[in-house]
Amino acid sequence: MKYSIIVLSAGLLMFAASCKCKEKTPPTQQTQQTQPIKEVKMQAPVDNKTLGKVSFQNKATGCSAVIIVKTEDASKPLILIPKDALPTEFDKDGIEIYFDYRLLKMPNPKGCNEGIPAELTNISKK
Repeated sequence: MKYSIIVLSAGLLMFAASCKCKEKTPPTQQTQQTQPIKEVKMQAPVDNKTLGKVSFQNKATGCSAVIIVKTEDASKPLILIPKDALPTEFDKDGIEIYFDYRLLKMPNPKGCNEGIPAELTNISKK
């Protein structure tokens, strides 16, 4: 009985001595893993806004208006699918608009087979 108490006490001391709390790293030193977003060079913006053209090219498939942005590679324009419906003054085929946008990671709306969903803000006419 005497030996079992000694062995138990020694085991607890060894266990307590081996436990070390991990040091927490400050939030500024933590690394963030993000997916790289493919940069697309676009036509020169005015006041840091992007110029695009409203198009109803996919209306037959059920997709509402899309915004076509010209890139340096003229054969591959950037096609943006607005997350929310455009205001009525900008929802006209062929109208050119300036806007800010943020690409979204969400599935394309039904009927929109090509393009990238985006949130458009600060929309104004050309």
